[in-house]
Amino acid sequence: MIKVAIGSNDKIHLSDKHFGMSKYFIIFEVDENNSYKKVEERENPYGGDKHKHAETEEIMEVLNDCQVFIGKAMGKESQRRIKEEWNKTPIVAKDVDTVEEAIELYSKKFL
Repeated sequence: MIKVAIGSNDKIHLSDKHFGMSKYFIIFEVDENNSYKKVEERENPYGGDKHKHAETEEIMEVLNDCQVFIGKAMGKESQRRIKEEWNKTPIVAKDVDTVEEAIELYSKKFL
């Protein structure tokens, strides 16, 4: 079972801002059959203007149990740190609009 966190400001659409600035993280579990279910919505205490660029430690506090992060935008340094320091998978989904589309894309393309 893999936990996937998707950044959103309204719990429906992907946030247009950087992943770490999202107001909410929508958490899905994806199983080995590519089936997924939404399990949680987490408010980001570092969302909006509280998050500093490339401060991945803040995001790890909120999403340490998740293995995959999906957002419309993520800084290059943040992506590197997420991969190398935290052993997580960052996915930038620029052409995806909704949380549902993002989890469908992930379950079909990346597993």
